[in-house]
Amino acid sequence: MTEFNITTFKNGVASTAINPFDRAFLYGDGLFTSVRIYEGQPCLWSHHLYRLQQGAQRLSLDVDFKQLELDALQKAALLVNGVLKIIISRGDSERGYLPPKQPAVVYIQLFQAESKANDLVMSPIESGVLLGQLGQVMPQLAGLKTLNRLEQVILRQELATYGWAEGLVCDVNGLVVEGVYSNCFFLVGGQWWTPPIYCSGILGVMRTEIIERMQAQDNPPLFQTLHLNDLGRIEALFFCNALTQIVPVRQLNGRILNVSAVTTLANLLF
Repeated sequence: MTEFNITTFKNGVASTAINPFDRAFLYGDGLFTSVRIYEGQPCLWSHHLYRLQQGAQRLSLDVDFKQLELDALQKAALLVNGVLKIIISRGDSERGYLPPKQPAVVYIQLFQAESKANDLVMSPIESGVLLGQLGQVMPQLAGLKTLNRLEQVILRQELATYGWAEGLVCDVNGLVVEGVYSNCFFLVGGQWWTPPIYCSGILGVMRTEIIERMQAQDNPPLFQTLHLNDLGRIEALFFCNALTQIVPVRQLNGRILNVSAVTTLANLLF
């Protein structure tokens, strides 16, 4: 297991404290993203920045993105290898839901890794479908990585009981949406599918990167999903996110899947 040393900055200044009236703490009023840093460079940075900008616009957060990007790139160069987490909070306020009009607070956390592994495709894993389901969110929040992650906390606890590294999660209608902390792609009838992110789920940056590369190869995925009862149609499956990149599934609920199809796709795209 990789060990991390952690450093936190608040608006560019080293800090270990959080105000109890910070709306991130009170209401989960904000956004976050976790960026993989390799040799001082933030991977998939344009996707991370775009998602934060879109989220800030939808939540009406007043963020100085020029300063945020400057701070993030400087910290990434110092970190060298590891994870840089950006947390945007609406800031402190008095009691009540109505937010004040004020600049957002930006926290940057540095998790320094002792190794600099850069494997695109991780070792294949065993996986399955979780019983916990995702609820529907208001359209304004769909796809955003907000600070409200109670669903993922509950699902991660269930995942631990199975001993899996990741698992498929369905919505309340029994349709596959994503993993606990990853997006997913699956092969059905020789065609790659990825579930659409409409009423639940997160628009992951690695998912976006893979989609763009597939489109550039004139082999775009279908934005389509499967019902829980139709998972037997899946021929190959992988999870993806900004940190683990591509994780093939070799066994889904005890059924052997085609790992080589995932490797072939990864080699074609990257």
